[in-house]
Amino acid sequence: MPPPRPQYSWPARLALAALLLALCLASLLIWRQMLIAQQERIAERVGYQARSLARQLETSLNDQVEDLHRMGLLWNHRGRIPRDEWTIDSQSSLNHFKGYQSIQWLGADLRMRWVLPLEGNEAAQHFRLTPAHPNFDLAMQAKGAGEPRFSNSFGLVQGGRGFILYTPLYIRNEQGERVFDGFLQGVFRVGKLMDELLANLDSEQFSADLLEAGHPIYSHPRTDTLVALQQEVPLRLLNNQSFALRLTPSERLLEQLSTPLPQVVLGASLTISLLLVAAMALALENARRAGALQASNQNLNLQINQRQQIEQVLRESRERLQLVLDLTDSSRDGLFVIDPYSREVLHMNQATYSSLGYSAEAFSELLKEDPEQLLPGYHQWLEEVRQAQQARLSTIFQRQMRRRDGSYQPAEISAQLVQQHGHEYLIGVSRDNNERLRLEAQLQRLSQQDGLTGLFNRRYFDNQLSSEWRRLRRQGAPLALLMLDIDYFKAYNDKLGHLAGDDALRQVGDVLKSCQQREGDTACRYGGEEFAIILPDTDLEGAMHVADEVQRQIDELNIEHPASPLGRLSLSIGVAVAQPGSGEQPESLVAHSDQALYRAKHAGRNRTCVWQHEPS
Repeated sequence: MPPPRPQYSWPARLALAALLLALCLASLLIWRQMLIAQQERIAERVGYQARSLARQLETSLNDQVEDLHRMGLLWNHRGRIPRDEWTIDSQSSLNHFKGYQSIQWLGADLRMRWVLPLEGNEAAQHFRLTPAHPNFDLAMQAKGAGEPRFSNSFGLVQGGRGFILYTPLYIRNEQGERVFDGFLQGVFRVGKLMDELLANLDSEQFSADLLEAGHPIYSHPRTDTLVALQQEVPLRLLNNQSFALRLTPSERLLEQLSTPLPQVVLGASLTISLLLVAAMALALENARRAGALQASNQNLNLQINQRQQIEQVLRESRERLQLVLDLTDSSRDGLFVIDPYSREVLHMNQATYSSLGYSAEAFSELLKEDPEQLLPGYHQWLEEVRQAQQARLSTIFQRQMRRRDGSYQPAEISAQLVQQHGHEYLIGVSRDNNERLRLEAQLQRLSQQDGLTGLFNRRYFDNQLSSEWRRLRRQGAPLALLMLDIDYFKAYNDKLGHLAGDDALRQVGDVLKSCQQREGDTACRYGGEEFAIILPDTDLEGAMHVADEVQRQIDELNIEHPASPLGRLSLSIGVAVAQPGSGEQPESLVAHSDQALYRAKHAGRNRTCVWQHEPS
């Protein structure tokens, strides 16, 4: 007679089913979190590219605004510069920036006077700005405010759509009154401007759109883009905030940035869950059979057999689990699971420790004994991960990891704290993003440099002068400024050509670099053939020493200048020294240096003049 069936079979099976469901849900949760982290990396890449392009466009246009503003200041100061000099300055801007359609002078009667280049702009020769023109009100605003204004897009008389930067001009009449003398206009064609910006964009990875008031006016399309991941970044173009740049990634980029790791982890987790439940089901079946045995010896032997069978299944399960975990070693990203409190490593792939120069044992031991030595700020970072997760913020962090040789490796770490069976685990994916950081630093450096001479540009000059002014005001130290201008440089270009002129500018730039005698000295290309040197914590004697050294090295170069009375290239230098905090502003130091330079020019050039306060 067979033994009766135990009454606990169905409840146990329901428990196994519930356990299997819980394990599968946990696997899906981990898989989902890894997918989210992957999507965040892709979105960050797109956002970074969009912001970089937007800043490049803003920087490019701001540089052109500065060039046109400088030409306008020269016009206002000298009273309508000669057309040949205007042509040279305008042609230099056109050669430097390919996004221009043309540079124009619109007279005070709002009729077109000068256009450069004439080829391709013949339709603009007889143009007159009337109240019917869409930009008339904006131009009048620029005239009233005396400041440049950047227009919305509109139909150009040359054909196509474009923008205009209106820079008002003024001269002095016979009574010395300041009167309006028209506009210096920079005309940009939408297509040329955006093609110049997007020349280095990987067209296989993104599509790009320029938006005006939410409507596209330029498109660089692809057919396989992912609209859900597109990024839109506003553009600040002088006074005009109607524009935005929209970047949409392609499926090809998604494929490049995606890894099979989430699927591998999901498959491994589901496999382990099934094996575990199968092992428990087998144990339940063995227990049911053991209950049918009447003799204690038979019951004991059955239990022994059951234990052996269970151990065999667990060994096989561990072997399969190890096989799945070994597959993660093929990933170039580090994958680790640790106990955040004891810092015991539950699992890590080879990429986690090999890129830092450690063995698996040395890495695990160092993490457990001194985590700050391996990951500086480990405890603070762990708390930041916890706070970000509670606030549902991004859990991707930029950290520094110390290699075995003592050097540092930048690491982008995506971390997640997971609760399982009342215990907390830290799951992380790390990536060496040194190349991306290097590219960001290179982009920042290029945005501050003059492309021809390698010196810092005008934008960096303004920021550095203000920064040093604030710092030296706190210290009570002096600040010196040298403004330098190449003598008869227009005639040099006319005689020898622009290529020779560019070479001369580079040689002068090399001299200014070599004359920076202390850390903190900054040489900049102020604009055209004009340069500036910022000398922090330097009095008049030190500034004159630098100026004399510059003049000496320029004389040693002995660059032939057929149009100069000296027969060689020379510089005029204006020197001014200020004590920050004395009630003046950085702009006054620039004005004083410029006045001293003006005196050097009118005193015969090839000399250094110092600004001196003249009593009223």
